[in-house]
Amino acid sequence: MEHSKPFGGLVPRNLRLGVALACTAASSFASPQAPPGPPRFPSGVELITVDAIVLDKDGQPVAGLTQDDFVVKEDGQPREIVSFETFDVRAAREEPEAAALAVVASNEAAASEPGRAFAIVVDDIDLAPERALYAREAVKTFLERSTRDGDLVALGTTSGNAWWSARLPEGREDLLAVLARVRGRLVDASGLDAMSDYEAFWIANREDSSSTAGDYTARVVARWQATGACPTPSVGCPAMVRGRAMQLDQSREQRLRATLAGLRRAIEAMAPVRGRKSLLLLSDGFLEDFGGDIRTVAALSREANAAVYFLDPHGLEGLPGGLGSAAMAGPPPSAGERFEASVLWAGGAVGLAEDSGGFTVRNTNDLAAAAGRIAAESRVFYLLGFRAPEGKGPGEWRKLRVEVKRPGLTVRARRGYTTRSELNAAPSTPGKRKGSEPALDAAVARAIDSPQAASGTPLRAMVYLLEPRPKDTVHVLVAAEVDSGALGLPVTQKRPLEVSTVALLRDSGRSLQHWDTVTVSAPAGDERRWRELTREFDLPAGVAQVRVVVRDPATGAIGSVAQRVEVPSPGEFRVSTPILTDRVEPATAPGDLPRPAIAAHRVFGGGGLYCRFEVFGAARPGGTPPRVSSAFQLRSEDGAVVAEAPATPIAPDRDGYLVRMVGTSLEGLREGAYELVLDVRDEVTGRSVVHRDAFVLAPGER
Repeated sequence: MEHSKPFGGLVPRNLRLGVALACTAASSFASPQAPPGPPRFPSGVELITVDAIVLDKDGQPVAGLTQDDFVVKEDGQPREIVSFETFDVRAAREEPEAAALAVVASNEAAASEPGRAFAIVVDDIDLAPERALYAREAVKTFLERSTRDGDLVALGTTSGNAWWSARLPEGREDLLAVLARVRGRLVDASGLDAMSDYEAFWIANREDSSSTAGDYTARVVARWQATGACPTPSVGCPAMVRGRAMQLDQSREQRLRATLAGLRRAIEAMAPVRGRKSLLLLSDGFLEDFGGDIRTVAALSREANAAVYFLDPHGLEGLPGGLGSAAMAGPPPSAGERFEASVLWAGGAVGLAEDSGGFTVRNTNDLAAAAGRIAAESRVFYLLGFRAPEGKGPGEWRKLRVEVKRPGLTVRARRGYTTRSELNAAPSTPGKRKGSEPALDAAVARAIDSPQAASGTPLRAMVYLLEPRPKDTVHVLVAAEVDSGALGLPVTQKRPLEVSTVALLRDSGRSLQHWDTVTVSAPAGDERRWRELTREFDLPAGVAQVRVVVRDPATGAIGSVAQRVEVPSPGEFRVSTPILTDRVEPATAPGDLPRPAIAAHRVFGGGGLYCRFEVFGAARPGGTPPRVSSAFQLRSEDGAVVAEAPATPIAPDRDGYLVRMVGTSLEGLREGAYELVLDVRDEVTGRSVVHRDAFVLAPGER
């Protein structure tokens, strides 16, 4: 991972574009919003919630059930259902926000509508290349055919080489591009000294090191003698077997830790989502070795109401752990060895799926169909809430069963829970810090990874693509605005806010990160509700996803937004992202133009409208000055032109840059949507760029 540098040392360049750094907040009218927590009954008592899917005899989800149709039992005793919600994602959804206004990312409607979330974890470090290819094709089919508009999807690998999250349908193309980078990383080293990971586990952990006749040791010794890996008689062979078993088991433990870390990260990312949450794990699986990490992941999945589905990409051919490989010499595996490799080996993954309310898919060559079944089942689901009875400690297991009174129906739900919270204590995988910096807050790490924006603090952001930079990069400025009204900050006080900004590069998996704390306050006489802050990166050409997370340490409230951006090639003919605003600041030096106040919104209150942009990549034949012209039109929602200016040359400024500022009055215009159209032309080459910026006129907006 790479860290960007704080703003500094570039003042002359950025002053030319009128970028003014600001980070202040005003007092206002609302009390702080608390971060999302577990559902609560109106009396204030915390509830236990369980997500249930009900299927008919044909395996189809059943809609139309009521609270009276369900029975919830804890440790065999019925519990009163005190909250009940039905979700049917087959119902028509509202049309998404107009694409033209999607230039601004906002979390103001983040949690307004429940839906579905899918986390897809490909265990690439534990998959051979051919199995990873099969898994990749299954996920591709799932994304293209089984998901629907409005679904939230997070896709990642256990190696950490890939991670991306987005809402569909607009995020599907990017998810598929990230998926295409997934490769299997496990090398099959089986040969004359073949040993399955299951055998290695038992020899290393369950058989006495002083014994030469343990069942698994004896089995492997006999195999090695048959292949010539051990001399005959077997003097010294048991020690060789045990040494090899220790090596293999250590490798298995390392891979298991990575798998569980990937699962934890995916579960945490989905935890804030309100609705049906499904985690698809494409992996060889892992055995139940009684490790605490597996139990922690299981507890996290239950607490987050996330059902885990284990999909084994082996299909109908081959066995995990090396057994059955074409490269393996010696006698074929026995029935017992096949049972170990095909059933017992993956017991931990199978148990995790069953306990969380999911299921396991194995011994099939059609993983895509199985993944499609997961999506189909989650079209209709129910969320039931009940009070946890007293009598057991936070870490004690409580057996759970959900039943439906109607005959012929099957319920899929998690099998139990504990009242101890693992979510807030979970490690912050993406928040790993360098040097002596403190670890990133777990809730902030979740917000960075999550496909759903956090809405505890109202936030909006916009990405500006500015000038080319060295090393074939483009200067990118991230402008964000925080709703000061949600901070509840008295005018006489200051408050620190933690700001985390991450730019994730889709096609390489690299990320650039910026973390710091800023102090906000209310300038005297400034009544604006939204307060600005900016961060900067230099990014290569390609698709990036920029995430901004703001945390109020005083309340724990978190706001987050994500914005997709296509970074252009540094040398192409283009205009910078126009700074469109209704506020300007006076010039700071003689001969300078007024500076438009940078904004992360496209809703203006009236008065004047100002637009400033720069032109890059214009031809300079023989070193002569470029010849570029621009025109603009302001159009109402019905396409009528309400203001315009003809094409005129853009004269280079004193530093040789092509910068233009245009302005027009909004007085007398009715409320509603408008579009500013910039037409820029290189008179030397004939190339032209038409840039459209949509905005809304709403008098009284501040």
